[in-house]
Amino acid sequence: MRQGPDALANRQRERLAAMVAFARAHSPYYRELYRTLPERVEDPALLPVTRKEILMARFDDWVTDPEVTLDRVRAFVADPGRVGERFLDRYLVTTTSGTTGHPGVFLLDDRAAVARALSLRAARRTLTASATARLLAHRERSAHIVATSGHLAAYTVIARSRAAGRLHARGSRVLSAHSPLPDLVEQLNRYWARVPERLRHGDLAARR
Repeated sequence: MRQGPDALANRQRERLAAMVAFARAHSPYYRELYRTLPERVEDPALLPVTRKEILMARFDDWVTDPEVTLDRVRAFVADPGRVGERFLDRYLVTTTSGTTGHPGVFLLDDRAAVARALSLRAARRTLTASATARLLAHRERSAHIVATSGHLAAYTVIARSRAAGRLHARGSRVLSAHSPLPDLVEQLNRYWARVPERLRHGDLAARR
């Protein structure tokens, strides 16, 4: 970003080309899907649209790691006690709710920067620079209202962050989105009451 828009656009083209090349080399499904595309792809508009139901139907051909199979992943996510654990010691498994009629299963490795970038971009809408500085300096608390059933993405990422020591249990609270609204309000009020009085001001007070 410091190098300007041209450098950013060039990085985007390089990464897209590398991603398409990797998919072609390691995924039978994408090798078939991209067979008519140019050898090097730098424009995402060239890529054919994929749909979740098709990807799930051809999961074993779609993934790029031959050790990953749909049967093994489904056996893993069937155990709610493994939320936040690494599948095959290298993947974070997340699922979708299935509200579209086609539940999805997705695997993230340590290079899945897109998910982190989207989370940070969303956080910037509510966290100002001064509020972020106070959160870091004073170890202030945070509360997360998410769906806590199964391996849904938000809950899985939080569980993994806690297991890795990036999110301390005493400094963060996870509340279930399935709880009745009055219960959530009561839990948030009790949690807020434990925050030291000297920290209840400015941006944080406005976000109660």
